[in-house]
Parts: sequence; C-alpha cells; structure tokens
Amino acid sequence: MAVQVIKKDGKAEPFQRQKIIKSCTAVGAPVDVAASIADDIEKSARDQMPTSEIRAMVLEKLGKIRSEWAKNWEKYEQTKGQKK
Repeated sequence: MAVQVIKKDGKAEPFQRQKIIKSCTAVGAPVDVAASIADDIEKSARDQMPTSEIRAMVLEKLGKIRSEWAKNWEKYEQTKGQKK
C-alpha cells in the first residue's frame, strides 16, 4: 500500500515524488538533483506524514545544496497560492 501524506487541509493523498521534482525544478534545481532529493524524501517518508514535514525536509536539502534554491522555493509557494 502506498504511503499516505496529510495535506494542510487535513486530507490524505498518496505520496507523489513527482510533486517534489516539479517544485525543485521550478526553483532552479536541475532534474537530476530534484530526483535525488525526491528519492531521499521518499525513502524516509512514513504513512500519515504531514506535507509540512516533507516541505521542511525539501527546503533543508535544497538549502544545503544551494541556498538560492531554498529562497526561490519561498517565492514559488507565494505565487502558487495566488493562482488559486
């Protein structure tokens, strides 16, 4: 059975590594780096893990590689929220 993550609104959905890859590449990370981050997160993901924890893990990994990407993530999230 797939690992379920808990979104901000409380709904559960299957873990989707592609969402991590898409977000990482949107902030400037190359696809291979984004895929490596997604792989690491997927290995440590647990059932019912909140997406806020996943976000924190991604930001930490991005920041360790290139701090600019972590800053870009914050900007990306702000514009993503405005599209709705």
